[in-house]
Amino acid sequence: MIVRDIEKALQQSNCNHWRYNSLSLSKQALVHACRHLNKENEECRVLQLGGGDSALFWKSLGELELLQVQATIVEHHPIRAKEIKESLGDVPHVALKTSSLKQLSEAEWNEVFDNPEESRSLWPAIGQRVPENQFDHFSIQNAFYADLDQLSLSVHSVDVMVVDGPHGNGRSLAYPLFVNTLKPDALILVDDFDHYPFLAHLGKIYHYEELFREIVGNRRWVLVRLQGTKH
Repeated sequence: MIVRDIEKALQQSNCNHWRYNSLSLSKQALVHACRHLNKENEECRVLQLGGGDSALFWKSLGELELLQVQATIVEHHPIRAKEIKESLGDVPHVALKTSSLKQLSEAEWNEVFDNPEESRSLWPAIGQRVPENQFDHFSIQNAFYADLDQLSLSVHSVDVMVVDGPHGNGRSLAYPLFVNTLKPDALILVDDFDHYPFLAHLGKIYHYEELFREIVGNRRWVLVRLQGTKH
């Protein structure tokens, strides 16, 4: 995509009350992700883990017909999910899914990473539900979205995965759990990539090329392109 078109979507997102704050995904990160998309006249499927006002960006891209985007947003916090849903309104190309969290033991974590191809079938039987009063604990360990069955994503269908949730190191679980959902050359945008060893975890499963990273103040994100799996 060209920068001019991306900026149009950002401007419309601003008009729709994108609240740019310390917890929001960097707009520059979205610009870089879209600049690496070559999807003219093709559908682009986005999976965003962690809801936020950036959902308005995907909404604007579709409404302005700048990209044939189909975005799925996953959010664990019911209040934030309600706010996002109200901001989005009824749009066919952005689906918001609310999921509770579950927390894995170290042994379960290792089992998921050691068996990425079977991780989705293992998922329903492992982990313990996280109480809602712990949803906002920034340092929670080994936690990820519990209700993955509600995501109707075809095999090797996702072009872009934004890894911006949940809190803690558990967002790395996206790598094995979506190994059969991501395209072999999908773009992965990881927010706060140096808070935990997210890239080291990614490298356990995938070959990848780093395209860009930014560390400015409290903004830190990295964009990579997958180059197939190691398994």
